[in-house]
Formats: sequence, C-alpha cells, structure tokens
Amino acid sequence: MSQMTLCLILFILTLIGFAVGSSYVSITVISLISMMVMVLTGCLEPATALAGFSNGSAILMASMFIVAAGLNRTQMVNKISGYICRVSKGSFTKVLAGYVLLTCILSQFIPSAVVCFCIVFPMAQAACREMNVNPSRMMFSLGITAIGTVITLPLSSAIQEMARIQGFLEAYEYTEYNMGIIDITKAKFPVMIAIVLMAIFLIPKFAPDVQSGSGGTGPASPKQAEPLDPVREVIGYITFVLVLLGLIFASKLGLTTWQVALMGALVIAATGVLSKKEAIENMNLSMVLLYVGALGIGNALSATGAADLIGDKLSAIILGLNNNYLAGLLFFLVPFILTQFMLNLGIYSIFVPLYIMICKSMGANPIGPIMLCMIASMTAFFSPLATAAVPVMMGAGNYKMKDLVKMGAVPAVIITIVAVGWIMTIYPVF
Repeated sequence: MSQMTLCLILFILTLIGFAVGSSYVSITVISLISMMVMVLTGCLEPATALAGFSNGSAILMASMFIVAAGLNRTQMVNKISGYICRVSKGSFTKVLAGYVLLTCILSQFIPSAVVCFCIVFPMAQAACREMNVNPSRMMFSLGITAIGTVITLPLSSAIQEMARIQGFLEAYEYTEYNMGIIDITKAKFPVMIAIVLMAIFLIPKFAPDVQSGSGGTGPASPKQAEPLDPVREVIGYITFVLVLLGLIFASKLGLTTWQVALMGALVIAATGVLSKKEAIENMNLSMVLLYVGALGIGNALSATGAADLIGDKLSAIILGLNNNYLAGLLFFLVPFILTQFMLNLGIYSIFVPLYIMICKSMGANPIGPIMLCMIASMTAFFSPLATAAVPVMMGAGNYKMKDLVKMGAVPAVIITIVAVGWIMTIYPVF
C-alpha cells in the first residue's frame, strides 16, 4: 500500500472519528491520535509533526486568548456590551449586526481570521450574558465573517496579497495578465456583502441554542470577580490597544503577529491583570492542541502527494470543458472542499501556481481562477482542520461538527453561487 493511500485511509478514519466519536473522545485527542498514527506509519515526518507545537499560529492562538481574557477581566467589556444592549433596546439582531460589522472592519486591517475573532468574541460573550442569550446563537456568525471577509478592501493587507499574486505570475512567466490594486476588491466585495448579510439575518436561524460551559472545550467562561485595581485596569486597556495596533502594523514594525500577541500576553500575566491560574485556564490548550493535530494531518496529506494528484485530475477535466461557469465552478469547488480538511494557506499556495499553469496552457486570463481559489480556500468553516479560527469558534460557541454543517450548508451554497457567478462574469476564462 502506498503512503498516499494509507494517508487517505487514515484521514477518512479521522473524519469519521470527528463525526461519531466526539461524544466519547474529544476531537482534540482524536486529531492528535491521527497525527501520531501518521507519524508512526511514515506518512508524516516526526520533525514536521513536532514543528506544529511551535507553529506561529498556535502561539498566536494561545497568546490572543490571554490578551482577550485580560481585556475581559477589566470592566471595559461589560460597559461596552451593556451600552450596546441599551442602544439596541434588547434587539438581538441589532447587537449581532454591530459585532459582525466590527469583525468585518477589523478583518480588513488584520489579515488573520483567528486574531479578528479573538478580539471580538469576548465582547460578544459579554453582550450575550447581558441579554441572557447563549453565545452559540452568535459565535458562528462572527466566525464566518472573520474567515470569509478577510483581505477584501484595497488596504495594506490586500495590496500585499496583490503583490504576492503578481509575484506568482512573474515567476511562472505569464505576465500577459497582471493583478491590479483593486482586482481583489472587485472580486471579493459581493461575497463580503453576502457573508455579512447572512451572518446577521440567516445564520442565527440555524444556530443551536447550546448552554455555555456544558462540557465544551471553549475558552474559560468569564467569572464574576473582584474588580481590578485602577493601575491594572489601565494596563489591561493599554495592552489590548497596543496589541491591536501592533497586529495592524506588524509588517511595518518588522514583527510577526505571534510576536506581538505573545508580548501582550506576557504583559497581562506579568502585571497581574490575570492571575497565574487565570492565564493558564484562558490559554485554552485544548483548542491550541486541536490546531496542532489538524496542522499535522494537513501536512501529511500534502507530503504524500494527495493535493498534486487532485490537481492533475482537475487540470485534465478543466481542459475538456468549454463553459465559462462550469469551469469556474470546478475552479472553486476543488479548493473549497479540500480546504475544509487541509490548512487553507497550504491549499492556496498549491493551487494558485497550478491555476496559473492551467490558464497559461489555455491562453486564458488567470485572474478569475486565482480569485476563486482565494475565496474558496479562505472560506473554510466546516471542520477544524482548515484554519485556526474554526476550533476557536467551536470552543466559543460550544459547537460540534454537526452544528458547523447545519449552520454552514446554506451559506456555502450562496457563497459558491455569488463567487462563481460574479467572478466568471467579470474575469471569464473562455
């Protein structure tokens, strides 16, 4: 049996474990077992598996949990949430709309869905407590907004991504077509609008009403505690603001996002804004380790050649099509499906060069397929394997895999229709 076949079998068993075994064993343990079996069977290099524990996104997740908990320990979150609830006059839809729009705005400045979600969800949880509403009603809406709207408007993050795509085009010597500054915005803006509207008006209709803290693995629920002294209260505010600014301007400061978040977490812990016990509890190691396991599984699938095999098959099928929208649908669906089970940046990095080469062989405009690949691979919300934001969202909302499917099915269809219909109209390949 080849390594690729063995890896695919283990991967399918992992998905089955997520679906039916999570009632008995946590999905964190299942993912780590799967990763370890892949190491023992030779599908994953031990060094690659071990590197997941020091992965920048894993450190970023744990650090942002602490930074968010530090802000949550102050009185600011309760004051803001109380004010929003009063202004909305108890309307859940209005409160949700405010947090969805805040998440969407942040995602234009911070190119990380997990960071945006971690910034907003403590405030949203406080609003839910104020309104006596379970967070499960709100968290998926915020999560899908953070995941699906990131890097849309023509700001620094989108400009950096445009430059990266242009670099791919130049590297593969296909510069008959070039990326413009507003191409990403032109392609993604209708999808962003659709996601925001669905997050506010549609998704809550499918959201489960799950009692927070009923055995889930989410971030520690904020507890009523003695107010901080004035000095630590100010430190909590200032640290959060500085971390937020640092995340926005990280590249200009010569720092990575995990470095910014870790420094903020250390300040929160060192100054006593959170006690040692509170810092450890809010680090949410269960979700961090779930991401590490998922990262290992995704790396194994890539290393064994599964993505290359799928890419070759896709290329042959697309070359045989002669319909712009059918080709666009295929360009979208393959990375969209794969990125539910493999790290989204990995899928994106594999398929952008592949799509450029396919379009070059056909003499077609690659901008549309590249944009479809970006939207598809950056819109993953069915499993915790794709992006760090999903396990964090699952913890915050106390969701199971079946909840993600129930809430995400209709949005997935709408996103597909909007993305393919719009992009294949303005950037046709045939």
